[in-house]
Amino acid sequence: MRVPPSLFVAAALAALARPVLAERRAPTPWLRPTLVYEIGPGYIAQNDGRYGDQGTPYDAADVGQQDNLVNLARTSLELATGRHTLVLLYAPFAVTTEVRLAQDLQFRDTRFAAGTVVRHRYLFDGYRTSYLYRVLAARGLEWEVGGSLQIRNADVAFTSVAGDQRANQDDIGLVGAAKTRLWMRSRPDGVWGSVEADAFSTFGLVSGVSGGIYDVGLTIGQPIGREVSLTLGGRLVGGGAEVEDQAIDNWANFVSLSAGVRIELDTLVRGRR
Repeated sequence: MRVPPSLFVAAALAALARPVLAERRAPTPWLRPTLVYEIGPGYIAQNDGRYGDQGTPYDAADVGQQDNLVNLARTSLELATGRHTLVLLYAPFAVTTEVRLAQDLQFRDTRFAAGTVVRHRYLFDGYRTSYLYRVLAARGLEWEVGGSLQIRNADVAFTSVAGDQRANQDDIGLVGAAKTRLWMRSRPDGVWGSVEADAFSTFGLVSGVSGGIYDVGLTIGQPIGREVSLTLGGRLVGGGAEVEDQAIDNWANFVSLSAGVRIELDTLVRGRR
């Protein structure tokens, strides 16, 4: 019996289509991990401090923090399932400068005389866990809302270069904040943008404490594959607190630009199977 050539063609097309259909029907993974890294220059626009009942008020320029840019980096791991996303962020911030004091400076119980060359250290590392819930998923637009809890690891210190004087104020604490994130994408493989913000304020509701924090970032991404996007971003981070019973007053604002990468790890894993 002679088999029609069209049957061979149909069989070949079916064989070629089978892997494609299998891939399309592959179930969505229940957990979608994404690694995000960004690095770039930052500028200390404000860093006003006063420590101790008789402490001397000083600002970023007084301690040489505005003489140069600082190198800033952030690393985060996002774990998404359905509408829910957990974000684990590590954002170190440490700046050390040397300056000759133009006037006497009292820090806690230590007075540094005018003309003393001091080394100033400002450490404010952030370890943050955030939860986001997707409340809107329209064509090319997603909106998430939630909250954040950050471990604050802070240390502010003055040390005379001669080594005969040193004073510092250190602290480990928890700070909560509201969080929101908006995604905009014209097509699945096209340029995308996101706006992300964390913010909190005491609003005068806590006796003896006035404070607040904010972290606002704008990111533009260009996919270079199914699982990787290169990013450019800008960020404004700031806040502070005035704590009466500890005689602490510190308010700061930092602005930064960054380049980075966003890697969808679940896609990489599936692609290697």
